[in-house]
Amino acid sequence: MDEREIIIVKGDRETLFSRGVLAQTLAQAGAKLELAHRIASEVRAELLAEEKLVVEEEEVLARMRAKLQVTDALVVPRLDKWRVLRETTEPIVVLIGGATGVGTSTLAADVARRLNIQSVIGTDSIREVLRRAISPDLLPVLHKSSYEIEPEDIRVPVSEEETVLFGYRAQASQVCVGVEAIVERGIKEGTNLVVEGVHLAPEIILDRYKDHPNVCPLVVYLSDEEAHRARFHVRALGTAMRRPAEEYIAYMEEIRQIHDYILRSATRCGIYAVENLSIESTSDAAVAFVANRVYDMAEKAGGRRSSSLLLDASQG
Repeated sequence: MDEREIIIVKGDRETLFSRGVLAQTLAQAGAKLELAHRIASEVRAELLAEEKLVVEEEEVLARMRAKLQVTDALVVPRLDKWRVLRETTEPIVVLIGGATGVGTSTLAADVARRLNIQSVIGTDSIREVLRRAISPDLLPVLHKSSYEIEPEDIRVPVSEEETVLFGYRAQASQVCVGVEAIVERGIKEGTNLVVEGVHLAPEIILDRYKDHPNVCPLVVYLSDEEAHRARFHVRALGTAMRRPAEEYIAYMEEIRQIHDYILRSATRCGIYAVENLSIESTSDAAVAFVANRVYDMAEKAGGRRSSSLLLDASQG
């Protein structure tokens, strides 16, 4: 194996060629990991064969694009948009809503990883903070899971068939006070965030930020109830059975009611919705959605710095 080092330069900056960094950059843009590593290895081999031990970043990126055009052309525009995302000085806030069990937390973690966002906040955590500050006597709805709320918790006349959604909306409204504070602070301080959870009800919070240039609101769902049910068993294993699947499945009817309401209201409000059939495909769709939205924002704002796609990634 050729152990010679290749140096990538951009302006007065330089870094050692890293197949890992190249592969990571391609994967973040949506390339399959195996393909990303193969292209990175091929680019390195070509440069060594041509004895190009000092190479401009633009040439490395051009070689990557040429190979992608042959193997996965759809990634090429994503790579260019990913570069704009890296260059923009504007903060990015991603809001991922969805019913309990559809995978918002798993998706949020993967989207944050791919977008290099360090802060991921769950609305359950926000609710827990509010619970410590507000007693159950004052806001009983806040102190139960969204699908467990009963008529006596609501304190206003509500028919039995309306209890679940009324209770859910009431709790979402309370939690979204905290969500709004976090989002506004993130935008003000220039902090990139991903916020996820059941409380991001489209009509209550997502619609409010639908046209905000820095915020990317979306909803995930699962059409198949059995697939949704199965996710609770997977989730239980992932949490070492701290919350057995049966605890959720006992409320499956209520959870699906909330699920269907979230999806309907997302459609009414024009909020982007993606079915979470697999984390890989859903993450691809979510990242593409964010990239398109922020690309437009960055181009209009013009708030871009002279950034390096490969040098900056090697330092992240």
